[in-house]
Amino acid sequence: MIVFNFGIPNSGTDWSQAVFQKIWQHQSFEFRSEKANSLEELNQIISTMDLNERLILQFDFLTEEAIAAAQDDAVRPFYHYRDPRDVVCAEMEFQDMSFADAVDQTVAAYQEIHHALCLPGIMVIPYEHLLKNAEGLIFQMATKLGVLLKLDEVAAIAREIDVLLTTPAAVANASVTSQAVRIDGEHTEDTEPIQPLMIGKWRDRLSQSEQAMVTRFFKPLVTQFGYGE
Repeated sequence: MIVFNFGIPNSGTDWSQAVFQKIWQHQSFEFRSEKANSLEELNQIISTMDLNERLILQFDFLTEEAIAAAQDDAVRPFYHYRDPRDVVCAEMEFQDMSFADAVDQTVAAYQEIHHALCLPGIMVIPYEHLLKNAEGLIFQMATKLGVLLKLDEVAAIAREIDVLLTTPAAVANASVTSQAVRIDGEHTEDTEPIQPLMIGKWRDRLSQSEQAMVTRFFKPLVTQFGYGE
């Protein structure tokens, strides 16, 4: 089984990557975990992956090769999205982008959402649910992988993820080269810390003029997804 863990940049794929790892660790399954940091890396991984292995593949932007691979019954796609104003803010902070470049990157990412939503069997994960509905999400994510977790296992995974969220060394390593990590039930220490979850950070991190610009520019998306002004 292959997990496609992807979506809008900085919208929770690090959190979900850790959850997928915990789910399979709790089942004592062997698996491989990879992060593609470029379209070329993504296509290379897809071209060589074995549909009979357990692989968690994390990436941002879709490619034609990824769309084609997602049609296979062995692939489970999970798509993440977030308030585009927070995405702009996160891109500036973690990718050291200018405001204009972060806006362009966010626009490009959201242009792919319709391609993503057409993928068979996709589970869509709003960033806000990571904070407000973590246990419900974990249970649903496990069932998409064919795993029926006991409620105490769900709570245990949620607690383990909370520990990763409070670990000082945050994960913001999009510039790090893709690496494969083979994990089994005896090796649970390989899960990385996760960037702390924050909603509405654009209100504190952007200037007043930048706030006005992103709110005006992304108004259709803000309205479509029900984000407050």
